[in-house]
Amino acid sequence: MSGRDSYSLGQLLALCSAAALTPALRLLPSQTAALAGRGAWLSVLLALPAAAAYGAFLWLFLRRRRAGESLAALWRRAAGERFGALLLALCGLWLAFYAAFTLRDSAQRLIDTVYPQAERRLFILPLGLAAAVAGAGEAKRLVRTAKLVLPLMVAAVALTLCFALPELRADNLLPIAGRDALPLLRGTLPTLDAAGLILTLLFFLSEGLTGEARWRAVAARIGLLGALMAALVAAVVGAFGHELTARLSQPYFALVRCLVFFRALERMEALLVALWIFSDFLLTSAALLAARRCLAPILGEGRLPAVLAGAAAIICACLLAPGTAEFTALSTRLVPALNAAVCLLLIPGVFFVGKLRRRI
Repeated sequence: MSGRDSYSLGQLLALCSAAALTPALRLLPSQTAALAGRGAWLSVLLALPAAAAYGAFLWLFLRRRRAGESLAALWRRAAGERFGALLLALCGLWLAFYAAFTLRDSAQRLIDTVYPQAERRLFILPLGLAAAVAGAGEAKRLVRTAKLVLPLMVAAVALTLCFALPELRADNLLPIAGRDALPLLRGTLPTLDAAGLILTLLFFLSEGLTGEARWRAVAARIGLLGALMAALVAAVVGAFGHELTARLSQPYFALVRCLVFFRALERMEALLVALWIFSDFLLTSAALLAARRCLAPILGEGRLPAVLAGAAAIICACLLAPGTAEFTALSTRLVPALNAAVCLLLIPGVFFVGKLRRRI
């Protein structure tokens, strides 16, 4: 990594926060409502301590780096030179696959909300090429872009939540009884899935941090994003009820479609869907950037890892899940399972192998 490719923790948190909005909209309203019922908004809040604990573990792992040591070098020191490089490459392949999945998810959102008869590759190719170029460049450009985009996206969510207040029905959100405890705990899984992915990206992109980086700032950002997503889920479930929310493919944008802004503006979902492309772009680019760094120990530090990761992501996205049913199965089963394996088995496994070998 170039010594000039450095950024502050605040900039990196902006990138991860903007990228988090894509999996959050895909997972939280519908899947959390399906698992937790009317208490879906509370499940989001209940997931935050576990997300913060996982983030603290990754932060502890990062603190094992020696002065001037790269994350790849730390990984290989923990698991061994060859075995560590292989496991790091597996992480890189997962991140490249998630970049492909994000491209497919972006196309599906546009098809579901604005262009129902469109061919998915018309959306995948331009976004994929732009993300591949960005992922092959310097991370500081991405974090600066995120600093500009994040306030717009948060403001858009906050504005829609304000206008959704008259649509809320209290009986769609309350009461919550003791028998709801188990569904509420199951409902934390989509939030933990999204949080695990974003914290993993934070972990792999933290190598370029400059200045003093405190875990307190990361924990605060987890809390703020969690509160915003809990409010979003409450707005959707409060308006539609948990049963309808669980059946909708894009519940947040369905809510926006029903709102009237300033007594004159209707059908604003197309504008918000277009705005969300920035989150898709940042998430895809960040995943490709992290994949490039993970593959570097095997493929070298040149342009080859970036070119291969970008090309593989675009081709895979074009071939993934040609139909809506296939995409739903991919989104709700395979991708969360793979993400959990990386977050809960692969990364902690490397850490504990390093501890057992007394190398970290």
